[in-house]
Amino acid sequence: MLVYSRVLGESAPEAFVLSNNDPTVGDLLEAISGARSAQGRIVELDIDGAEDGVTLTELGIVDGDLVTVNAIGEQPVDTKPAQKPSLDLESVRVQMSKGRRLNEYEEVTQLLQWHSPFHINNDRPSHQVWSDDSTLLRCSDWEAYRTPDKLYYRTYTTRQARAGRTIATAFEFAETDKQLATVDPARVELLRHLVGQLQYPDWGLCVTHQHTTRFALSSWIAGATSFMMFDELRHAQLYGRLALAYGEQHEGFDDPRPAWMESPRFQPTRRVIEEIMATLDWGKAIVLADLVVEPLHTTAAHALLTKGSLSAGDGLTPFVCRSIEDDKLRHRESAVAFLRLLCDDETHGDHNRTLISEWVGDLLPRAYAASAALLGNGVNPAEALWEARTWIQAEFAESGIETAALDVENKEVAV
Repeated sequence: MLVYSRVLGESAPEAFVLSNNDPTVGDLLEAISGARSAQGRIVELDIDGAEDGVTLTELGIVDGDLVTVNAIGEQPVDTKPAQKPSLDLESVRVQMSKGRRLNEYEEVTQLLQWHSPFHINNDRPSHQVWSDDSTLLRCSDWEAYRTPDKLYYRTYTTRQARAGRTIATAFEFAETDKQLATVDPARVELLRHLVGQLQYPDWGLCVTHQHTTRFALSSWIAGATSFMMFDELRHAQLYGRLALAYGEQHEGFDDPRPAWMESPRFQPTRRVIEEIMATLDWGKAIVLADLVVEPLHTTAAHALLTKGSLSAGDGLTPFVCRSIEDDKLRHRESAVAFLRLLCDDETHGDHNRTLISEWVGDLLPRAYAASAALLGNGVNPAEALWEARTWIQAEFAESGIETAALDVENKEVAV
C-alpha cells in the first residue's frame, strides 16, 4: 500500500510503501519515524481514533492518500561533527523500516497503468486496453523493469532543453559565419544525397515507439519508450534542420523523398524500417528496433556524416551527430535492461530466449547488410560497423542468446 505523508507545517510530502496487506496506524508511524522528516521525534497521525492497532482502511485511508502527522518536540540541532559509521550501511538501510522510501523517478512512474478487468475487452489485442497477448514474450513481473537512466518528465525535459540550447547555438554560429558556404564541394555532394534522407529512418523509429508505448504492459516500460519516441522525433528534425541549413547555401537539398523511395542505397534500410514499423508485437519491436536496427543504422549513418567533416570545413554536422548519439546510447542501455528482464526471468527466461534468438537470427543479417549498403562503395563495412556489431553480439550473448556469424563484407539484401 502506498501512502504519502508530511509533517504538519514543516516538510514536503514523502512516499512510503507498506508491505502489510492491511497496514495499521502503527505500521505507518514506524515507517515515518525512520524518515528524514521525523528527525528522531515522536510522530502521531493527525486523525481522530488513530490508535496503533487500527488499520488505515478503518480510518478511510486508501492507496495513494496523503496524510498529515504531528511531530512532538523540537527539531534537534546537532552541532557535533558526524561520527564515522561503524556499521555496514546497506544492512542498516534494510533494517530501517518496512517501507523503503521511493526516489522521485519511482514515485512518479509507478502505478500509472491499471490492470484488468477493463470495461473494454474486444477480440483482438489491438482492440483491447492492455493484453498479455499483445506480445509473445512473457514476464513474471512487468512492473519490475527499471530504465538505467531513471529519467521522468521533469528530468527528461531539463536534459533535452539543455541539449536543444546547445544545438541552437551551433546552428546560429554556423549561420552567422556562413560556415556551410565554404564546405568542400565533395562533401556537399555527399550530404546532398544523404542528410535529408536520414529523417525517414528515425521517423519510422519514432512511430514504432508510439506503438510500443501504447501497448507496453507496465508504466515503467512505457515511460522509457515514450522518451525514445520523442528522441527519435528530435533526431528526424535535426537531420531535416541540417538539410535546410545546407539548402540555404547550396542547391539540391529541397526534397529528399524521391531518393528515399527510389535510390538503391536506401531501399534495404527502408525495408527494414518498414518491417519494424509493421511489427505489432510491442516487445519484439523494442528488442529489434533498439538492439539490432538502431545501433547498426546510426553507426553507418554517422560514419558517413562525421568522417572527414572537420577537414572539409564542416564543424556543424559532427556536433549534431554527437547530440543524437547521446540519446541513442540511452536507448541502448534501456533496451538492454528490457532484454535482461526477459532473459533473467526464472519462469519464462528459456521461452523468451528462444523467441528472441529466432527474431534476431532472421533480422540481424539483413539489418547489417542494409547498413553496409547505406555506407556505399569505398567504405569497408567490417571496419565501419565493427563497434555496433560486436556490441550487439556481446549483449545478446550476455543474456544467453548466441547470434550467427555475419558476412561482414555483404552489402546485398533482398528487397
